[in-house]
Amino acid sequence: MSVRPPAAAARASADEDTRTAIIFAGAILLMAAIWLFGFALRVSLSNDIDTVARGGISRVLTRGFPDFRDTTLLLIVACGAYFVALWALRKGFPHSFAATVVGIVLAGVSMFPAMPLTSPDAVHLAADVRTFWIHHKWPAEFSGTPERIDDPVANEVRVFRTAPSGYGPVAYALGGAPLPFVGDGFTANLVGQKVMGLIFLTGTAVAAGFLAKRLGQNPALIAGVIGLNPMMTWQYAGDGHNDAMMAFFGVVALGLVMERSWARRGGGVFAWLLSALCKYAFVLASPVVAAWWWPRWRYPLTALTVGGAALVLVLYVLQIGPVQNGTLGPAGAVIQTTPWRWFELWFDTGRHGRDVITVLGYVAYLATVGLVMAFHPLKEKIDLVRGVALVMSVFLFMSPAYHPWYIIWILPFAALSNARYLVTGAIAYSLLAFLPILGLNWQITLSRSWNLSYAPEWFTAIMWFGTLLAVYIGWRGRDSAKFGGARSKKAAGPRFEQRQRKRSSARA
Repeated sequence: MSVRPPAAAARASADEDTRTAIIFAGAILLMAAIWLFGFALRVSLSNDIDTVARGGISRVLTRGFPDFRDTTLLLIVACGAYFVALWALRKGFPHSFAATVVGIVLAGVSMFPAMPLTSPDAVHLAADVRTFWIHHKWPAEFSGTPERIDDPVANEVRVFRTAPSGYGPVAYALGGAPLPFVGDGFTANLVGQKVMGLIFLTGTAVAAGFLAKRLGQNPALIAGVIGLNPMMTWQYAGDGHNDAMMAFFGVVALGLVMERSWARRGGGVFAWLLSALCKYAFVLASPVVAAWWWPRWRYPLTALTVGGAALVLVLYVLQIGPVQNGTLGPAGAVIQTTPWRWFELWFDTGRHGRDVITVLGYVAYLATVGLVMAFHPLKEKIDLVRGVALVMSVFLFMSPAYHPWYIIWILPFAALSNARYLVTGAIAYSLLAFLPILGLNWQITLSRSWNLSYAPEWFTAIMWFGTLLAVYIGWRGRDSAKFGGARSKKAAGPRFEQRQRKRSSARA
């Protein structure tokens, strides 16, 4: 048997790295081209302000079935390019982490010229940050609603014009960063929020990559799973949502709370607080962190959590406090893209039934958190990551008001968990969530062209069953406990081996 000379083997390896890098670059350029030419220039912010402010694909792509077909095909190709990019990152090539960050930014910038295509939330947010910084009013109160503020941007808000905002003070404070650069123009202020969405999406991916490096995983792959995800580009660079702020601080917090030093854990609590003051979601995983900190007290902590769930149920039954009928606010909504919507339609529940569904969903979630606290392994750092990812994933199923862009609440932790079933489930949901979006926008067209009544409900069913199937396939895989594996020398860069030798010498 002939043995390849070392020089020849090195050349072959270098050639393979080059091919992998070229494939990755091609996938990124394809995604960027789709976002720019397929969407951003096709439905740009140069459209009428009233159309932009109302949002929704159906308001700008009005050619019926041809627009549905073209949009669907473009999204399928973008998702295919995403998988090719992840394949290249998993295979590894030098400087892949830096290349991933560049790819995230390039894809996001390509979507800047697009009008918001899923929801008008960023339009409201653009007005809210001006209300907070310029008019010194609190946007989360009725005195700070757009209809009560005389402002060039607030005057252009069309949807939820009479409703207060629902974010935290850190979201308003950070959202004001573009104000010195955007003037009073409506479009410029809206683009400013899209820029913030991309900045924090990129920050979330980078923070997750650094944490993956500490956990011995492939940082480029983890960052790519998050930042290159088509739904993330669509919702944060495209629609300008601000949940990425919460996600960024949440990932930073997780990296700190798993440290043994209480000083660093305190820094993690502070980052967790900043996350909660953007949006509350990651507070829901706090009991798992507490159980990991104090394993000796995990069963009493579990009892307190389950007791809290029971207390919420009792308060609801007695109609006491914030969970009485009709007072749950946005958290009490039952949106069309959740399985709970089917119960609402089948049983014609009305407002009281909607509150029952909402409270039972949250109580079931809290009970599940108790089970994770009591029985999930919580010894190693990766156990904590998987516990957080698991309870946030369960919240995806339990909450009746979970929008597609909320997947960023899960995606970073699922990617870091290095567990196939969590990663496959999160990725599958994030991509299949395009189906209900398309169904909601073209439901009339689909009813006429395909004789498909209740298209949003059918597409929602496909999304959820597809997600569950992906979870099952990931769980039944050859190694359900590993997704990306350890970081390779190629993925870590040429100086990785040298650093490893220094660490080994220091330990010796």
